[in-house]
Amino acid sequence: MKKQILTALLALTVPTAASAATMTLGTIDDGSVRTFGGAVVDTVDTSVSVAQSGGNITNGVFEFNLAAIDDTATINSVSFQWTNSRFVSNTGALAAVDLFAYLGDGTVSIADYDAAGDQVADTSVAKGGSGGDVTTIAFTDLGMVTTALLGDLLSVRFETDSFASFRVASLENSTWDAARLVVDYTPAPVTAVPLPASGLLLLGALGGVAGLRRRKKA
Repeated sequence: MKKQILTALLALTVPTAASAATMTLGTIDDGSVRTFGGAVVDTVDTSVSVAQSGGNITNGVFEFNLAAIDDTATINSVSFQWTNSRFVSNTGALAAVDLFAYLGDGTVSIADYDAAGDQVADTSVAKGGSGGDVTTIAFTDLGMVTTALLGDLLSVRFETDSFASFRVASLENSTWDAARLVVDYTPAPVTAVPLPASGLLLLGALGGVAGLRRRKKA
């Protein structure tokens, strides 16, 4: 009985280590933005366009809500995942993928075209493929995601160059899934609240009762 009481007391005061978890978050808003020939924001197309052709640059913007992840969690890894709604076009064998992350506001606007943020991916993918192909790009910098936990909203901007062109399935697409963010994280350790004095006295009394029962049996 004493051992059981001691175990109970320790459980109330020792931090409990949390296990890592993985969460897939769907975008809450997405769209294409460009400034060439005037400001254009398209959030109703079934695809988000990402393209570069000289000065005609179209960037894709994706908004995510991180509220389901605790503000004090440790972010272990983040990946941006999208489904192509057509082939990837480029003049060369590879098409550039540049991802930027910054604090979001839940909606896509022209301000997202060049909003300041952290570059979280600088890589490339093979041109070609077809609609339905899924691509996953890992973030190389997790700092902005950790910062965004406090306000819950994160924006991811998808850019390209070298005359590349992407068409990414959007929220309005009924054939393929919209972009998502795959977040691996570890919740902060949880420390149980110690029992008040009355609770400790109760545990002590239980221990005393157990001792009396053993003496009576003897």
